[in-house]
Amino acid sequence: MVELYETSPAGAGLPLEIGTVSVREVQTPLHLLAPYRGQAVQAAAAFNTQMGLEWPGPNELKRKGGVYALWFDHAHIAVMGTTPSTRLARHAAVTDVGDGWTVLELNGAEVRDVLARLTPLDLRVKQFKTGMSQRSSLMHMQAVISCHGKSRFRVMVFRSMTQTLLHDLTTAMESVAARAHLV
Repeated sequence: MVELYETSPAGAGLPLEIGTVSVREVQTPLHLLAPYRGQAVQAAAAFNTQMGLEWPGPNELKRKGGVYALWFDHAHIAVMGTTPSTRLARHAAVTDVGDGWTVLELNGAEVRDVLARLTPLDLRVKQFKTGMSQRSSLMHMQAVISCHGKSRFRVMVFRSMTQTLLHDLTTAMESVAARAHLV
């Protein structure tokens, strides 16, 4: 009989630290919730009751302890850190997508400079505040970028793009670190 083992899509590439920025993989349950037609208000109320979190609006991130709810697109939110209650299925489709996405956490004083080399988003502290989450391109990949603190971000990409993301992050981190030595 063949035995299968779960492996990280990052392989041996993480954790990574270059200059002032570090990157680590976040292994956490990840689910998408999509309200059924005409059930958005009921889904949000049930979510609030069952999860103790407010349904996030566009570009918002909500947090309670280690559980995060973030706006994913016009019809979905993503829940990280726990498996949503099955009672939510009365008002919304609940789909486990954890095996299709990679979540990386980036920390450090120059994390915004690193990400600014990869995405068109305005990442200045005044514009991209703690508690914001946006879908955007990250180089040539689709990503969800969430701000968890002044110098702490989470980036989600399709699992199949993990090595590409690590390559692009490494290049940007090296560039930012090298620039610090020139000034």
